[in-house]
Amino acid sequence: MCPGGQIVPASTQDDEVCVNGMSFSKRDSLWANSALVVTVNPNDAILDPYRHVYNGRKGKEEDDDGHVLAGLAFQKDMERKASIMGGGNLTVPVQRVTDFVNGVASTTAPSSSYRLGIKPSACHEIYPKPLVNALRDAIVNHFEVQMPGFLCEDALLHAVETRTSS
Repeated sequence: MCPGGQIVPASTQDDEVCVNGMSFSKRDSLWANSALVVTVNPNDAILDPYRHVYNGRKGKEEDDDGHVLAGLAFQKDMERKASIMGGGNLTVPVQRVTDFVNGVASTTAPSSSYRLGIKPSACHEIYPKPLVNALRDAIVNHFEVQMPGFLCEDALLHAVETRTSS
């Protein structure tokens, strides 16, 4: 959690969007931010479509566990989808948390600390269904229970933060 935080670009390629959060030492901005993180393990089925990207051996018996870099291919795919959804130029797709939970695209968005531009979108369409379901469960059954008011019209998800830091 970054009280008084700001969302900043963390992309490394022009055709990808990745964000991260930070706070200045005074922590005196209008916003707070935090990442919602879902673990993807190397053997998760979510990575199956990406296992062939680096080795070209999809379906070979000698590669039963898949390629170790499948997670990187998955990460790049999520970042490219976010870039396309945002319209390019490091514009970030955003979705109200209430819309994300209800599975509908946002058509408007409250103000954001991200300075390079935001675009109301259907961020839930970027991620595979199991990740969307895990995020929805966390928002409704954990965050909202422990921090009443977390699930509100002014809460805004920015896509995507595929690289975490602490």
